[in-house]
Amino acid sequence: MMRLLRVGGRLVFYPFFFFIAVSILIGPFLAIDDIRTMLQYGTPTGSVYLFMIGLCSFFLYLSIRIETLSWIYTKWPILWPILQMGLFMLIGLGLGATFLNSWAEHNFPSKGFAIFLAIVSFIGVRVLMSWWFHRHPASSLFANRRAM
Repeated sequence: MMRLLRVGGRLVFYPFFFFIAVSILIGPFLAIDDIRTMLQYGTPTGSVYLFMIGLCSFFLYLSIRIETLSWIYTKWPILWPILQMGLFMLIGLGLGATFLNSWAEHNFPSKGFAIFLAIVSFIGVRVLMSWWFHRHPASSLFANRRAM
């Protein structure tokens, strides 16, 4: 029964994981396009980035925490650092797009302050990512575990 549950969980999880991985890799480019559109035309775009960040973070947490789902990182060791970098970039640009969307939709905060918040969120996440990869180099935990 447990084996059937594991196989069923994998069959349900991996299509969502593929969608999440693609969303993490494409999401920053979509955020850049939304930021450009908001600054150029002053019209709001969809504000889905906070939901997207939360959903992607949750699925990455599940993929690393549940032992039967983490085999994908042993098969492709570079996948975990790439997804981390993509998630960091999505967080920075998604927060910036959320601030600018708030300006375009509600005129609060002002345009200059919204641009300032977007730049600060992007730079803050880049600094955090630099610190994170200085502390934990971009080699997969699973590749290091295999060498032991």
